[in-house]
Amino acid sequence: MSKGKYNRRNFLLRVKDIQDIYTAHHAHGCTDKYIYQNHIYPTYKIGRTTFYNYLAIPAMRELRELEEKMRLEKEAAAKQLNIFSE
Repeated sequence: MSKGKYNRRNFLLRVKDIQDIYTAHHAHGCTDKYIYQNHIYPTYKIGRTTFYNYLAIPAMRELRELEEKMRLEKEAAAKQLNIFSE
């Protein structure tokens, strides 16, 4: 697994966590500013613009695509012959 994919996966998981927190509190009628100030910023220490950018990312779709790609690469690597093994 390459380093870039590992970091992208962690990034998408963090974005998904933030989106889940936002969705849970927004359903109860909390404002975006309240959610950011009381739930997001104390935990994640991100700016408000970054918070809004994270809300616009389709994290679940990108996670599924990334995990599928990683699974296919892992299967391909397992099928590849190794000249050093017996």
